[in-house]
Amino acid sequence: MRRLLCLLLPAFLLAGCGEPISGDTAMPDSDLNAVIQAGLDDTYAYDLLGELCDTVGPRLAGSEGYDRAVVWARRVMKEAGCDSVWTEPVTVPHWTRGHEWGRVTGPIPFDLDLCAMGLSDGTGQGEIEAEVMAVRDFDELERRSEEAAGKIVLFNPPWEGYGKTVRYRTGGASAAARHGAVACLIRSVTDRSLGAPHTGMMHYADDAPRIPIAAVTVENATRLYRMCGRGMHPRVRLHLEAQNRGETTDYNVIGEIRGSGKPEQIILVGGHLDSWDLAPAAHDDGAGIALALASARLLLQQGRRPQRTIRVVFYACEEMGGYGGRAYLEAHRAELDRHVLVLESDSGGFAPRGFSVQADSSVTARIAALAAPLARLAPDHWSVRRGHAGVDVGPLAGAGIPGVGHHVDGAGYFALHHSRADTYDKVDPREMARNTAAIAGLIHAVDRLPEPLLSSGTAGGNR
Repeated sequence: MRRLLCLLLPAFLLAGCGEPISGDTAMPDSDLNAVIQAGLDDTYAYDLLGELCDTVGPRLAGSEGYDRAVVWARRVMKEAGCDSVWTEPVTVPHWTRGHEWGRVTGPIPFDLDLCAMGLSDGTGQGEIEAEVMAVRDFDELERRSEEAAGKIVLFNPPWEGYGKTVRYRTGGASAAARHGAVACLIRSVTDRSLGAPHTGMMHYADDAPRIPIAAVTVENATRLYRMCGRGMHPRVRLHLEAQNRGETTDYNVIGEIRGSGKPEQIILVGGHLDSWDLAPAAHDDGAGIALALASARLLLQQGRRPQRTIRVVFYACEEMGGYGGRAYLEAHRAELDRHVLVLESDSGGFAPRGFSVQADSSVTARIAALAAPLARLAPDHWSVRRGHAGVDVGPLAGAGIPGVGHHVDGAGYFALHHSRADTYDKVDPREMARNTAAIAGLIHAVDRLPEPLLSSGTAGGNR
């Protein structure tokens, strides 16, 4: 379950698993002050994100949109000043959405606003029409299991946080299929609806038939639930052209700014280039990759190169299972001991809130001390905690490299998450600048250390 949550939860949520770490405070040096101020004055990340959203658009793994994104990423890395840029192949699932629609056919006809879950099968050559059986949760489904055969099961759970509510997206289809359901609908996994359905990855269990699953808007789900409660026995017709087409090849895109003093040591910063296909995915994770490149570029703007090599990685296929992160680990096993720090930005471009650290308490305390001068960017909310670093850098952190997750104010995140509402107009340029300052400031502070956070012997001990 922990591994599944690590694939599903943004870093800023898992960051709360531990208590705040109060390392020794570190006074900012003049260079760090300059980096922070330059970040606050910089519009590059915001402008770059706008270019990505407007000229590339959605970037589903295995799609033409992702191919465009790779071409775009190579170009902008070169333009940002990377000394070398290259791609590395990643084998990924090839899933396509196709056309999709749903309609309540009676007793009161109306159209449903829905989207298939990623990796769901479709309805085959035609459509599925059946009566809806609406339940609140898995327990109610089990209590009423004899009613499910031949029905479309609708899960309408209350919002109990992403980590708990997302279970219906990942496991709802198999739970319903075990009792003979012909399809599954879920209330979109969001705390606040903007009238849009939310997609995301699902999972088929080996011990259940494969039936299609789609999310409907909160508005649609609650209406259907009320209709069932009134004894109206609503019927729904579904047409989903979703298909699992095997595997295909995508690419991680990597750029390096070579260090001037210790080029053999690597500070990695990245996010995931892929997205779901409903929107340009400005926050998830367009903002993350824009911030990663902007932060590395900012260090070049300070009149001298960083001491260590800054490696920027735009990962493939995070959304459907973290394939890019695992592929990077396998491709770079021979040089893991060269990595000093790995940092991921995948929680959106909202106001900065600090970092989570996937390392032992002593390393976390050191990073907390290095990041202490950055607290001015969020004076009432700043924290550095032990926690998950992110889906993409998680494999590296698991191999013993200190991992850091960039996290932000998540109050509005799930209203946009995996939906068509995740668009550029939802991003604040001032918050992007503050995040650029936060990430660049931490990279700068780690780069200035005379020795790595871990000695080579300690770092390689569990690899």
